[in-house]
Amino acid sequence: MSANTTRRRVARKPRCCPGCDRIIMPGQVYLEHKSFPGADDGWGDAAGHPVRIAECSACATRYGKAELLAEVSR
Repeated sequence: MSANTTRRRVARKPRCCPGCDRIIMPGQVYLEHKSFPGADDGWGDAAGHPVRIAECSACATRYGKAELLAEVSR
């Protein structure tokens, strides 16, 4: 079962990317992955609540998720 979500976000405060330990500064675009209990990765199960992970644009590009960083026109 896959109970994860991924959203494009713009940082309002500094965040740390766990993939490379780079600091995501306010105003920079990043991906927010949310893992819920019962997901395949187990992050939410271990914590007992949803877990949010910030991924910097460099890591997202490196792992083939660059298209998720593009701004969606409404």
